[in-house]
Amino acid sequence: MPGFVYLMKNGDLYKLGCTTNLKSEASKMKPGEIISSFKTNYPKSFEVRLLRLYKKKRIPDTNYFRLSESEVYNCKKHLEGKSNLPKSLNDELRIGLNGSLLFATIAFMISFLVDKMFIFSFFLSILFASLPMWSLTIFGSFGGYDTDDLTLFSTISNRLKGFLIAISMISFAYVLYTFSSFSFSF
Repeated sequence: MPGFVYLMKNGDLYKLGCTTNLKSEASKMKPGEIISSFKTNYPKSFEVRLLRLYKKKRIPDTNYFRLSESEVYNCKKHLEGKSNLPKSLNDELRIGLNGSLLFATIAFMISFLVDKMFIFSFFLSILFASLPMWSLTIFGSFGGYDTDDLTLFSTISNRLKGFLIAISMISFAYVLYTFSSFSFSF
């Protein structure tokens, strides 16, 4: 459900939160003021990412923070979309796929330089490419979210995606390995 992630100032404290109705939230915070907000289809996951980013400045068990001027400036940059901070759990999947591509490329180059066997090198590259997906399966993310702030269902769905991609990669690598060992037996 679309909503807003916001940074509000109330006295010397700042509040990070998400809502579907920004005006209503602002009226609850009187005399506070909205510093910045960001409209997104995934407000909760982006809010949780920001909560983790400023974790050390958080007042326990609240969404209130004691932020410095530079931290407020950085938070505003994130909320204005001027940073590369992932804004949804699907971004975690993209990070994993980019990592998989990097692992695959490095593994292929090293293996091909050593063995000079294309299919076997491709098998190894796919095998190593599955490592970031296994990491996503085990941890649910690449370190951007605290499970205290995000519902368990969200991380389970991300883990399931990572698991299915990792299994697909391992299966494809196995087929390549079988093909490479079969083609050399003649």
